[in-house]
Amino acid sequence: MTTLSGNAGLESTHHLVCVDSLAVEGTDLADGDKACNLLSQRPNLLEYSPATTDEECEDVGQPNIADVFGEAHGNPVRASYRRDNSCNVDAWDELAAVLGKVQAK
Repeated sequence: MTTLSGNAGLESTHHLVCVDSLAVEGTDLADGDKACNLLSQRPNLLEYSPATTDEECEDVGQPNIADVFGEAHGNPVRASYRRDNSCNVDAWDELAAVLGKVQAK
């Protein structure tokens, strides 16, 4: 997973390796067990397409992007998460254990 903040001003890459709901060797995510537990309980969180900005999803102007790729439960994962509108911020916040919390510059 790679997380970019503000035109890649802050870039980080992390690895998450889970066996059931526990992080195992190869994980360098700060709270890997919490992330693995979340994905174990709610694997559909990785099935996401960013929402467009419209009347229901207001622009919030946060330039953060997280690209997640790999495999989960035997299925390939390739998803991009953004914080550019209120709907996408909500989706990111649900996956905060995996994507990380956004810190102000």
